[in-house]
Amino acid sequence: MILSPQDWNSRVVGRVSGYLDPDSPSHIVQKRHEDSLNEELAYCRGLGLPAVMLSLHSRKSNNLARILQTYFETSHHPTLIWTSVPMICHRTMRVCDEDNSNEEAWNEPWHWWTKFHECMGWDKRIGVVLEISADLPSKDIVNRWLGEPVKAIILPTSLFHNNKKGYPVLSRAHQQIVVSMVERDAQVIVSGARRSNIVYYLQYLYRLWKRRPYVVDDPMLSYARGWEDFLQTPLQPLADNLDTHTYNVFEKDPVKYDQYQKAIAQALSDLQMKRKEEMKIQEEDSAGLTNVKEIISGKNGIVENDRPFTVMVLGAGRGPLVRATLNAADITNCKVKVIAVEKNPCAVVVLAAQVREVWRDRDVTVIPGDMRQINLSPKADIIVSELLGSWGDNELSPECLDGAAGLLRPGGISIPREYKSYVAPICSPRLWAAARAASPGNAQQIEKNLETLWVVYMQNKHNIAETKPVFTFEHPSEGIKNQDGQEVTDYRGLKVTDNRRSTTVTWEVKQDNVMHGFGGYFDCVLYGKEMLSIVPDTHSPGMISWFPVFIPIRTPLRVQKGDTISATFWRCVNSRRVWYEWIVEVDNHTTPLHNPNGRSSEMLL
Repeated sequence: MILSPQDWNSRVVGRVSGYLDPDSPSHIVQKRHEDSLNEELAYCRGLGLPAVMLSLHSRKSNNLARILQTYFETSHHPTLIWTSVPMICHRTMRVCDEDNSNEEAWNEPWHWWTKFHECMGWDKRIGVVLEISADLPSKDIVNRWLGEPVKAIILPTSLFHNNKKGYPVLSRAHQQIVVSMVERDAQVIVSGARRSNIVYYLQYLYRLWKRRPYVVDDPMLSYARGWEDFLQTPLQPLADNLDTHTYNVFEKDPVKYDQYQKAIAQALSDLQMKRKEEMKIQEEDSAGLTNVKEIISGKNGIVENDRPFTVMVLGAGRGPLVRATLNAADITNCKVKVIAVEKNPCAVVVLAAQVREVWRDRDVTVIPGDMRQINLSPKADIIVSELLGSWGDNELSPECLDGAAGLLRPGGISIPREYKSYVAPICSPRLWAAARAASPGNAQQIEKNLETLWVVYMQNKHNIAETKPVFTFEHPSEGIKNQDGQEVTDYRGLKVTDNRRSTTVTWEVKQDNVMHGFGGYFDCVLYGKEMLSIVPDTHSPGMISWFPVFIPIRTPLRVQKGDTISATFWRCVNSRRVWYEWIVEVDNHTTPLHNPNGRSSEMLL
């Protein structure tokens, strides 16, 4: 044989006879095709092929799914199933009325595929191969296919036409589809009669492959390379101390700390302006009596106009926000006293070394400890923190900043000032299957996996509807009030806040789809006009610090055009932990409550 055993095990895809239909309405045909399919699958197993491609013919695929499940159970090596479907169903198109826009003909093959994939339990070993047609559907239908695990696309040679030089090329619309699929790691199969030298097809497809977004031009693409659709558990920096690798990743962000520096500079400028206005008023008020032009404050007799602004960096890590603060002070020509508060002992050592060696000429003090449990004086004019998670508040920024509210003087500035979380219903069999299998175990563990938020750079997904806001937090926070309308305080005299939240979000479905969960995002207002965002429509260009979150549902929901998706989210809090709960309704169908009492995922205080 020409091919080596290694090539047979890694480079060859077996093609099952395309006419086989074990779900045929004829019992005789069904049995014959079932026997033939089992025989061909056994041959593929004997060759040790890594993947087998077969064809779907209709929405009826229960018997095919049963045969393939048996094949998986009896195979001793991993095998992928590539399911070939046409982009358009010509049989449906022929029976459509002339007035119809042929939308059903474009939707029908998608229904074949999703029904079959559902029968296979959304198994991640199952992929789809899409046969590209001469006519193309609407952009919405193409985008829906981009959310499916497309392993390859088939390009008939009839789609190519010769250019002026005689080389085969595709239309612009077909080129766009090929590039979009290749971006998601789909392979390309050219089939049909040879109308030109095969090398020309290969060279042309290589040129299309090179049209993918250039990684070097986009910091996010460069950073996320290799992490596409890879699930990670969210950080818990309050309960755990971050390691050096995590700090290295955060500090490489080319955008985040520049935005923080701009926000701090704007805040210092505003405080300078406010101080000058107050001094002017005080001078005018005192001119008729003492003509005093200096206002003395504090026991040390410091001239208020010369008092440095106190900036506290809460959760200073290894000092990137301290550097941003010092740079902002230089830009605005302000005197600042920087107090860096950090609970991680390893990070405190790095901060102390920088105070001795790098910032020895600056007024920088390192305070080891939990920001919620320390009491410092003087109070801060500005507090700066970077405690946000991929869903905004999921790393307990509200609890941390509310616990440290006593460090901020009245009228002081908090950076960030406000942040919101967002969700959008998504279709992504790949992410859902990855979440289910993230922590192998029994049925109870699988259920926990599907009640957990996962941080992931989502590539193979399709948004069913637009992104909408969920929870909003502002700092300094408003305290809760008693029945007399007075703010409630704790034993330290700090305002008691309530960070529990609940909200219901609704969407109207624009096309038939299968919902596997939600994409979660956030944006925040640092100060003034300076913002950070990972919301797709407003994403801060070049920022790499946060991937979105995937919020799965335990059982994927089939939704139809015109349906209303209603999702309710709760943010629950007790004395030692915080957790989310959620439930989804689609018309008359309701999912069970996810993560009740934080049984599957929680954030420890």
